[in-house]
Amino acid sequence: MVHKNVRTSDRSDVGSVIQIAGDNIRIMQEVNRQYDVPKSHVEGFDGSEVYPDIPYSEIGRYKAT
Repeated sequence: MVHKNVRTSDRSDVGSVIQIAGDNIRIMQEVNRQYDVPKSHVEGFDGSEVYPDIPYSEIGRYKAT
């Protein structure tokens, strides 16, 4: 899944997977915007895109520190 595009549950483009660590996937939207989303929130992967069950309006809750 690394380097695959990520689309939220409302199909908004949120960035790309840059790392899988433990129970999280790290998504980079821009150089200074990264998110750590729990793997348990990934509802699908079609070979080219990852689909978390989170809408775009809530992705900020997972901002990486």
